[in-house]
Amino acid sequence: MSDAHLRPHRVRGTIAPYFMDRHAIGPDDAIDFVPRNPAEAKALAALVADGVVRATPARKLWFDLDRHAAAETRRAQTRAMIGIAISVLIAAIAVLFYRG
Repeated sequence: MSDAHLRPHRVRGTIAPYFMDRHAIGPDDAIDFVPRNPAEAKALAALVADGVVRATPARKLWFDLDRHAAAETRRAQTRAMIGIAISVLIAAIAVLFYRG
């Protein structure tokens, strides 16, 4: 395990805070979790698909902080690239309409 458990964490949604509140951040701390509604089931499935929520052989679940941080970094990088592309497009359009 890295030092991810020492860093402050910002988690959103309903699933991640549930695991964080119960300190289920490692295989030894895994807990039973049953989604209460279809929205939670969908959110859990997305987290499992990303590898952020992982299962033990006993089918208990835990929240992987390292993978969560990596997923957040990927999302932030994607947003930054989209923002840069939009900015360049706006600048190019502005240059096209410039009559100086």
